[in-house]
Amino acid sequence: MIFCSKNLVVSKKSRTFAASIENDGTMQRDLLLKLLESGEMVSIYSPQFQGEEYSEFEKFLLTFMDNTEYGEDLGVIMGRLETIKRMGAEDRYFRYEGRSFDRVKALPAYLESSRLRLYCLCISSKVLILGNGGVKETQTYQEDPYLNKCVETLQKIDFEIRQRENRKEIIVRGTQLHGTLTFYIND
Repeated sequence: MIFCSKNLVVSKKSRTFAASIENDGTMQRDLLLKLLESGEMVSIYSPQFQGEEYSEFEKFLLTFMDNTEYGEDLGVIMGRLETIKRMGAEDRYFRYEGRSFDRVKALPAYLESSRLRLYCLCISSKVLILGNGGVKETQTYQEDPYLNKCVETLQKIDFEIRQRENRKEIIVRGTQLHGTLTFYIND
Protein backbone atom coordinates (compact mmCIF):
# COMPACT_ATOMS: atom_id res chain seq x y z
CA MET A 1 0.00 0.00 0.00
CA ILE A 2 1.31 3.44 -0.91
CA PHE A 3 -1.19 5.76 0.72
CA CYS A 4 -4.24 5.53 2.91
CA SER A 5 -6.32 8.50 4.01
CA LYS A 6 -9.46 7.36 5.76
CA ASN A 7 -11.17 5.52 2.88
CA LEU A 8 -8.90 6.55 -0.01
CA VAL A 9 -6.40 3.75 -0.51
CA VAL A 10 -3.73 3.82 -3.17
CA SER A 11 -2.01 0.50 -3.72
CA LYS A 12 0.48 -1.14 -6.06
CA LYS A 13 -1.08 -3.13 -8.91
CA SER A 14 0.47 -4.23 -12.17
CA ARG A 15 -1.35 -4.20 -15.49
CA THR A 16 -0.57 -5.25 -19.06
CA PHE A 17 -0.75 -2.50 -21.69
CA ALA A 18 0.09 -1.96 -25.34
CA ALA A 19 1.34 0.99 -27.33
CA SER A 20 1.69 1.72 -31.04
CA ILE A 21 3.48 4.32 -33.14
CA GLU A 22 1.33 6.31 -35.57
CA ASN A 23 2.46 7.40 -39.06
CA ASP A 24 3.05 10.97 -37.82
CA GLY A 25 5.49 9.76 -35.15
CA THR A 26 3.17 10.23 -32.19
CA MET A 27 2.70 7.35 -29.84
CA GLN A 28 -0.68 6.01 -28.91
CA ARG A 29 -0.66 4.80 -25.33
CA ASP A 30 -3.12 2.48 -23.74
CA LEU A 31 -4.88 4.07 -20.80
CA LEU A 32 -6.97 2.55 -18.03
CA LEU A 33 -9.21 4.67 -15.81
CA LYS A 34 -8.47 2.95 -12.52
CA LEU A 35 -11.10 3.16 -9.77
CA LEU A 36 -9.34 4.26 -6.58
CA GLU A 37 -12.39 4.68 -4.38
CA SER A 38 -16.11 4.26 -4.72
CA GLY A 39 -18.20 6.27 -2.27
CA GLU A 40 -21.75 7.44 -1.69
CA MET A 41 -20.99 11.06 -2.66
CA VAL A 42 -18.20 10.60 -5.21
CA SER A 43 -16.08 7.95 -6.88
CA ILE A 44 -12.45 8.71 -7.56
CA TYR A 45 -10.57 7.40 -10.60
CA SER A 46 -7.05 7.98 -11.91
CA PRO A 47 -5.51 7.23 -15.32
CA GLN A 48 -2.83 4.58 -15.47
CA PHE A 49 -0.75 4.32 -18.65
CA GLN A 50 0.83 1.37 -20.41
CA GLY A 51 4.03 0.10 -18.89
CA GLU A 52 3.63 2.17 -15.73
CA GLU A 53 3.26 0.66 -12.30
CA TYR A 54 1.31 3.55 -10.79
CA SER A 55 -1.63 5.73 -11.73
CA GLU A 56 -1.07 9.45 -12.30
CA PHE A 57 -2.40 10.31 -8.84
CA GLU A 58 -0.23 7.64 -7.23
CA LYS A 59 2.82 9.16 -8.97
CA PHE A 60 1.86 12.58 -7.60
CA LEU A 61 1.61 11.15 -4.08
CA LEU A 62 4.89 9.26 -4.40
CA THR A 63 6.62 12.46 -5.49
CA PHE A 64 5.44 14.61 -2.58
CA MET A 65 4.35 12.48 0.39
CA ASP A 66 7.85 12.07 1.85
CA ASN A 67 9.03 15.56 0.85
CA THR A 68 9.04 17.65 4.02
CA GLU A 69 9.37 20.87 2.01
CA TYR A 70 5.89 20.31 0.54
CA GLY A 71 4.22 18.43 3.40
CA GLU A 72 1.91 21.29 4.35
CA ASP A 73 1.02 21.92 0.70
CA LEU A 74 0.15 18.27 0.17
CA GLY A 75 -1.90 18.39 3.37
CA VAL A 76 -4.03 21.22 1.92
CA ILE A 77 -4.78 19.14 -1.18
CA MET A 78 -5.46 15.94 0.77
CA GLY A 79 -7.72 17.84 3.16
CA ARG A 80 -9.72 19.16 0.22
CA LEU A 81 -9.98 15.61 -1.20
CA GLU A 82 -11.42 14.47 2.13
CA THR A 83 -14.04 17.23 1.92
CA ILE A 84 -14.86 16.22 -1.66
CA LYS A 85 -15.31 12.62 -0.58
CA ARG A 86 -17.84 13.76 2.07
CA MET A 87 -19.63 16.46 0.06
CA GLY A 88 -19.14 15.60 -3.63
CA ALA A 89 -17.00 17.20 -6.34
CA GLU A 90 -18.72 20.59 -6.37
CA ASP A 91 -17.21 23.40 -8.46
CA ARG A 92 -16.43 25.53 -5.41
CA TYR A 93 -13.71 23.07 -4.33
CA PHE A 94 -11.59 23.59 -7.47
CA ARG A 95 -9.66 26.10 -9.55
CA TYR A 96 -10.69 26.30 -13.18
CA GLU A 97 -7.83 25.27 -15.46
CA GLY A 98 -7.57 24.14 -19.04
CA ARG A 99 -9.86 25.58 -21.69
CA SER A 100 -13.45 26.75 -21.41
CA PHE A 101 -14.78 23.64 -23.16
CA ASP A 102 -13.00 20.98 -21.11
CA ARG A 103 -13.55 19.72 -17.57
CA VAL A 104 -9.97 20.18 -16.31
CA LYS A 105 -9.73 21.69 -12.84
CA ALA A 106 -7.06 21.92 -10.16
CA LEU A 107 -6.68 21.55 -6.44
CA PRO A 108 -6.45 23.46 -4.19
CA ALA A 109 -9.30 25.93 -4.65
CA TYR A 110 -8.66 29.66 -5.16
CA LEU A 111 -9.15 30.51 -1.49
CA GLU A 112 -6.57 27.98 -0.34
CA SER A 113 -2.85 28.52 -0.57
CA SER A 114 -0.46 25.83 -1.78
CA ARG A 115 2.67 25.67 -3.89
CA LEU A 116 1.38 22.38 -5.36
CA ARG A 117 -1.27 21.81 -8.00
CA LEU A 118 -3.11 18.54 -8.56
CA TYR A 119 -4.94 18.51 -11.88
CA CYS A 120 -8.16 16.59 -12.30
CA LEU A 121 -11.26 16.07 -14.41
CA CYS A 122 -14.66 16.68 -12.86
CA ILE A 123 -16.86 14.46 -14.98
CA SER A 124 -19.76 15.27 -12.68
CA SER A 125 -20.25 16.21 -9.03
CA LYS A 126 -20.14 12.46 -8.35
CA VAL A 127 -17.25 11.34 -10.58
CA LEU A 128 -13.72 12.74 -10.21
CA ILE A 129 -10.62 11.70 -12.14
CA LEU A 130 -7.36 12.63 -10.39
CA GLY A 131 -4.40 13.25 -12.67
CA ASN A 132 -0.90 14.35 -11.83
CA GLY A 133 0.58 17.70 -10.90
CA GLY A 134 3.55 19.37 -9.32
CA VAL A 135 5.05 22.53 -7.89
CA LYS A 136 3.52 25.70 -9.37
CA GLU A 137 6.32 28.23 -9.75
CA THR A 138 5.06 30.09 -12.82
CA GLN A 139 2.16 32.47 -13.37
CA THR A 140 0.31 29.94 -15.54
CA TYR A 141 0.58 26.18 -15.94
CA GLN A 142 1.32 26.71 -19.68
CA GLU A 143 4.66 28.31 -18.79
CA ASP A 144 5.84 25.13 -17.02
CA PRO A 145 6.46 22.23 -19.45
CA TYR A 146 5.68 19.54 -16.87
CA LEU A 147 2.47 21.11 -15.56
CA ASN A 148 1.39 21.87 -19.12
CA LYS A 149 1.88 18.18 -20.02
CA CYS A 150 -0.23 17.16 -17.00
CA VAL A 151 -3.09 19.41 -18.16
CA GLU A 152 -2.78 18.42 -21.84
CA THR A 153 -2.94 14.74 -20.88
CA LEU A 154 -6.18 15.33 -18.98
CA GLN A 155 -7.58 17.36 -21.89
CA LYS A 156 -6.93 14.41 -24.22
CA ILE A 157 -8.56 12.02 -21.75
CA ASP A 158 -11.53 14.36 -21.39
CA PHE A 159 -11.92 14.53 -25.18
CA GLU A 160 -11.96 10.71 -25.44
CA ILE A 161 -14.43 10.37 -22.57
CA ARG A 162 -16.77 12.95 -24.14
CA GLN A 163 -16.63 11.09 -27.46
CA ARG A 164 -17.59 7.87 -25.70
CA GLU A 165 -20.30 9.61 -23.68
CA ASN A 166 -21.79 10.96 -26.92
CA ARG A 167 -21.80 7.45 -28.43
CA LYS A 168 -23.21 6.04 -25.15
CA GLU A 169 -20.09 3.86 -24.74
CA ILE A 170 -19.40 5.46 -21.34
CA ILE A 171 -22.31 6.35 -19.11
CA VAL A 172 -22.23 8.14 -15.76
CA ARG A 173 -24.68 6.39 -13.47
CA GLY A 174 -24.65 7.76 -9.92
CA THR A 175 -21.07 7.73 -8.71
CA GLN A 176 -19.83 5.26 -11.32
CA LEU A 177 -18.51 5.34 -14.86
CA HIS A 178 -19.97 2.43 -16.81
CA GLY A 179 -18.54 1.14 -20.07
CA THR A 180 -15.10 0.47 -21.46
CA LEU A 181 -12.61 2.45 -19.38
CA THR A 182 -9.55 1.52 -21.45
CA PHE A 183 -8.60 3.43 -24.59
CA TYR A 184 -5.72 5.02 -26.46
CA ILE A 185 -4.61 8.65 -26.44
CA ASN A 186 -1.89 10.24 -28.57
CA ASP A 187 1.13 11.16 -26.55
